[in-house]
Amino acid sequence: MHIYTLPVAAAAFTAAILAANPRSDESSALPTINLDYTTVQAIDGNTTVGYYKFQNIRYAKPPTGDLRFAAPEWPDVETEINTGNLANTNVDCTSSEDCLFVDVWAPVDAVGRNLPVLVYNYGGRFKLGSKSVNTPEGLFEVSTDFIYVSYNYRHGLTGVATGPTYQHEGGVSNLAIWDATHAFEWVQKYIHNFGGNSHDVTAVGFSAGGSQIAFQMTRFGGRAPQLFQKAYIMSPGYLPSAGHHHAEQFWQNVSSAVGCDGGHLDCMRQVPFDTLSNATAEIVSSYSYTLQPRVDGYILPDTYEASLYQGHFNFSGPVVLTHARHEFNSVAYDGIKTEEDIFATFRVLFPALTENIIHELLEMYPAADYESAGLRFNDIRQSYEVTAKNYGLCNALNNETWNAEIAISPAKHGTDQTYYFYNTNSLMGSSNETTTGFSAAEAALVGAITSPVNAA
Repeated sequence: MHIYTLPVAAAAFTAAILAANPRSDESSALPTINLDYTTVQAIDGNTTVGYYKFQNIRYAKPPTGDLRFAAPEWPDVETEINTGNLANTNVDCTSSEDCLFVDVWAPVDAVGRNLPVLVYNYGGRFKLGSKSVNTPEGLFEVSTDFIYVSYNYRHGLTGVATGPTYQHEGGVSNLAIWDATHAFEWVQKYIHNFGGNSHDVTAVGFSAGGSQIAFQMTRFGGRAPQLFQKAYIMSPGYLPSAGHHHAEQFWQNVSSAVGCDGGHLDCMRQVPFDTLSNATAEIVSSYSYTLQPRVDGYILPDTYEASLYQGHFNFSGPVVLTHARHEFNSVAYDGIKTEEDIFATFRVLFPALTENIIHELLEMYPAADYESAGLRFNDIRQSYEVTAKNYGLCNALNNETWNAEIAISPAKHGTDQTYYFYNTNSLMGSSNETTTGFSAAEAALVGAITSPVNAA
């Protein structure tokens, strides 16, 4: 295991970065790419830096009607050119059910070059976020020798529903994971059309998106094909939570709230999407339910941490793991004022924990070390929800991982994303220290993408 602060991690990868040469395109027309089910046309680009953007390409049928709560299916043939206007630029699966799109950003001369591919997995606690939350303009200023792909996946109830009734009714559990798998399969099938190399794919993910990568490594207990060759995982966020008991209660509560007592799937598929989303949000707030993927005995036979420790995964390749120094522990957890509040919160989140185990846990985080119970809890939370995730991956990969701590102030959960994804125009007037931090982050990420597949 190699441990670095971020600027040193950047230096470790910079030697592998390929030189960036600005390119221009003589043609005034935006290019098109032919796939076997559609023709897509770039919606935008920057020919000075040297890239085009292909937006809102369907990678699955709209998950509506009978396909709500169903596994993703390959899209139908489209007879008209897709100019990127099938949905809004920032379409997401929180506000729109027809949301399963990918964006592809490619160098202007990518076709035929067999370039490395970055597939970005966004965060959002499996209840929000979109493929547009981060974009690669700044990365392309470092190098235009790779292709960038981002995709939407279902979240909220339609993305993480599970439980006995739901499964008995024919619902497919943990659809957020199925969508991610399908998006990676789309990359394997079609990225060569854009000039990408399907055998040189780097999965990059933040928070819930980082956990998406770990779920892909361990899905079906490691008995599924490996869909990417390298991984760059940032602050993987995932709360194992209670299993079927809580999931069943939640499904029944939401179904009753929308007039589908008993949770029958045919009824739940007829409920307007906004009604379903609003009811889900209200039940989550009222019952402190955590919208997370849960063990279902199928695509997730166990948590990814347990699967990694047991050797039930299918991945071989270099991995970068990062976390921020103060993911959560610089602020107090709202609503926790006393040690009794900590006990009560743990009982909600982890019903199987006994009082003795909670006492033992709290002894590892003495109250005297903290100014408040809220700060104490958030330090514990930082460990179990984010930073501890790195141990399972390091152990599974025999410590052959690159590990970096984000120390650039404020070093909170998510603040590093600004450093990875920026445009130099936004840095005008910034301090040298800030500019160096941005450059180091992007150099580390681009270096990981463009380095040889067998690099470690």
